[in-house]
Amino acid sequence: MRKPKADVPGIITGTVVTGAATIYLLNDQGVVPTDDLGLTSAILLVVAGAVGLAASRRS
Repeated sequence: MRKPKADVPGIITGTVVTGAATIYLLNDQGVVPTDDLGLTSAILLVVAGAVGLAASRRS
């Protein structure tokens, strides 16, 4: 039985959506001010890219 391949676009999309929801929640609670959203979004995209690369290398 072969191991199924990882759904890399799905992993990246899920990571970005989860990160965006987390940023929204943190901003709504006042933990992350609106001025820091640019940096937080950039970090989120870098992490999503790293997760996608790790998933693609694993297969």
